[in-house]
Amino acid sequence: MIEGMKISRVLTALLPLCISVTLTAQNQTQLQPRQDSQYSRKFFVQLKGIFGRFREADLDRVFDSATPIQCSELVSDKGEWRTVAFFNEKRELGDWYRSNLDEVKRDLTVFVFSGVCRGEHAPVQLTTKFPVTESIEAYTQQKIPFEQVEVSVNAPVRATFDPSTSAYSFDLPYLFLIKQDDSGADLYSLDPPRLADRQHYATDVIDHWDCKAVTGGDVTYRFLICKTTTLPRIPSLRSRRQQATFGASAYFILSDGEEASSNVKLTFNDTNDREHEVEDASVASPPDGSPRTSWETPDSDEKILDVLRDEFRIRFAQNWASRIGSAQVLYGRQISSLDSAKPGEGADYCVWLAASAGSTNGLVGSADDSVQYSINVHDRDNQSSTSIVFDLKTTAGMQIGTLQCYFPRATSATSIDFARWKSIVGDNLLLEVKP
Repeated sequence: MIEGMKISRVLTALLPLCISVTLTAQNQTQLQPRQDSQYSRKFFVQLKGIFGRFREADLDRVFDSATPIQCSELVSDKGEWRTVAFFNEKRELGDWYRSNLDEVKRDLTVFVFSGVCRGEHAPVQLTTKFPVTESIEAYTQQKIPFEQVEVSVNAPVRATFDPSTSAYSFDLPYLFLIKQDDSGADLYSLDPPRLADRQHYATDVIDHWDCKAVTGGDVTYRFLICKTTTLPRIPSLRSRRQQATFGASAYFILSDGEEASSNVKLTFNDTNDREHEVEDASVASPPDGSPRTSWETPDSDEKILDVLRDEFRIRFAQNWASRIGSAQVLYGRQISSLDSAKPGEGADYCVWLAASAGSTNGLVGSADDSVQYSINVHDRDNQSSTSIVFDLKTTAGMQIGTLQCYFPRATSATSIDFARWKSIVGDNLLLEVKP
């Protein structure tokens, strides 16, 4: 079972709330590497860093100091932005961030910016898509497949640049009155309760958004920080409402999953006074000019399947020199022969099986970047445990061996983080990933 996070924005005059929904997935898959830069491991590392910086910060001050985003960045590629993190002014009301690709893929809320940029901060059109609550509930009860979850597509609104705040601003009039809480405050949601309700919007309030760019020395992906507030539709009533109880505003981080790029044009003259232009559209590099690290160790809380979707390698420690040609069992950070291994009942363990004695030459102690890896993932069923199997081959396609890792107590491989895998292999194996 995949622990997905479908967030329904429930809004009140005082505060937004979040509701989580559990999603399921198919039982067995072959892990495929990512084919593009969208939502790669590096994306989630950067998002985690942003979340950590903002979690204890004064969010109003963070928003005020954020920089404007250009029109061309908003509408770049498909112009599709998704919610990847949430904060409330009242921290006890909760916050969250997406930690893996599955959570992003299962969020059906999309903000689509479109239009022609006639200037750095030209107005654009915004189309919003929100899933239908009734349909989401049917999915979680396994009455319909995920592909049949209904999504309401709202009419476009205009997003304009506000020079006074340096933010792109827009109003979403697509709120639904859900109920009243114990204090009598009205609760609103952007998700239609039922598809038939999508035109029955609340007539007295709107959801106001102001969005600016998130920047930093370690941020290469495009992120927006958006301040959202539920306001009366009548402008004359807004001034005092905006200064209502602390907690009236929430903050969302949106992203299109794309790495930002520089677009620099250099003009120079040669000795014959002929003008030349050189354009640079390279991905942004670290501001200090330092080279990027070739390989790095994943963070302990990263999901192992997210790590394995990017380029990685496995290094065998020197103590494998006399072992690598025969079957070995790893458990509790130890390594033992197949005959002497005694992992505890229900314990996680890995088994190394070499294809032949000569196939493993060059694996021990050094990083052999010519090894090719493929991954097979199996979720627990009535016959076998949850497992992740690494298949190692040469570039010529010759079999080197397999590393078979089993997690008897895990329902799904998606729940396995890097720390859990590391607790099996210890320092006997080193898994590294390209940043």
